[in-house]
Amino acid sequence: MSLILSADEQALRDSVRRFVADRSPLPAVRELIAAGEPYDRGVWKQLTAQLGVAGLTIPEEYGGAGAGHAALAVALQELGAGLVPSPLLASAVLAAGALLRLDEEAARQDLLPGIASGELVATLAITGGGGGRITAAGTGAQATLTGELAPVLNGAQADMLLVPAAAGDGVGIYLVDAGARGLTRVALTTADPTRALARIRLDDTPARALAGDAAGALAAAADLANLALAAEQCGAMAACLAMTTEYAKLRVAFGQPIGAFQGVKHRLADMETAWELAHATLRAAARSADEEPDSFAADASVARVMISGPYFTAAADTIHLHGGIGFTWEHDAHLYYKNALSGKVLLGGPGDQLDRLAGTLGI
Repeated sequence: MSLILSADEQALRDSVRRFVADRSPLPAVRELIAAGEPYDRGVWKQLTAQLGVAGLTIPEEYGGAGAGHAALAVALQELGAGLVPSPLLASAVLAAGALLRLDEEAARQDLLPGIASGELVATLAITGGGGGRITAAGTGAQATLTGELAPVLNGAQADMLLVPAAAGDGVGIYLVDAGARGLTRVALTTADPTRALARIRLDDTPARALAGDAAGALAAAADLANLALAAEQCGAMAACLAMTTEYAKLRVAFGQPIGAFQGVKHRLADMETAWELAHATLRAAARSADEEPDSFAADASVARVMISGPYFTAAADTIHLHGGIGFTWEHDAHLYYKNALSGKVLLGGPGDQLDRLAGTLGI
């Protein structure tokens, strides 16, 4: 895969970029945050129905486009650049990714078409850390779950939840309806207001056990999450770079634009270099997801390590290089900073990813 986008990828990028500019610019995102809404359902409907973003990696037999993970990564970069709130990561990446790797054809037929169209929002209740524990009792359609997990992506908005739970000596994945008895969902106040997280509690809640290798499905979903988060963060880092470069051309100090000063030039050059490396690792991970699955886990971890930390640095530099205005709530720089701060540790931070990479490589 080339670092340069193909013609189809360029067309997809341009379509999503126009959509974000028209339907979800940052002022609209601010209004959504002020209203306390997790995401704009009208924007989500158009994003899925018109652009088909949720179905890019879902096979055609289940109502998706089967376009591959490279295409989804391109779309996620543009959505990340605009900090567009949506359940895309939870539903089309985590939940759909796990379903596609389980041996549960009935569940795929039931859920994937709705996920691809955006009519159904699902989530996979993983936290990437010690965020609680769920235990299962019973088998098959007669199973029940008990325990608590946090934070769960879009846990309060999902229509269906895929819940990993300890079962005997192993782990299973269970399907739980949002209206099931004993299920309590509480939206969490988070550092990043564009990311909806929740605490879920199950008290002897009815669930259906899904057949297949649950541990393998969870590992695959974690890899896909790394790729998706890296793509969002790569786009957001590019937005920070563009915003700060433009400001450095316009802001005048001591009779000249601040971009003329070496201290500013060097930090912008560092930001650009970090983005180039980030983009290269992202493209490599997306290629592996579609073409070389044996190396995908390692490549996805590398992408996350090479992007999450540098994006946080870029977001911090964006605030600093904007001077006093960058520290105000009215400026968009702090939205990217909060997004970078939260995303750096979401579903496992750089340290966890290095451990995962070492394990994948047998080190």
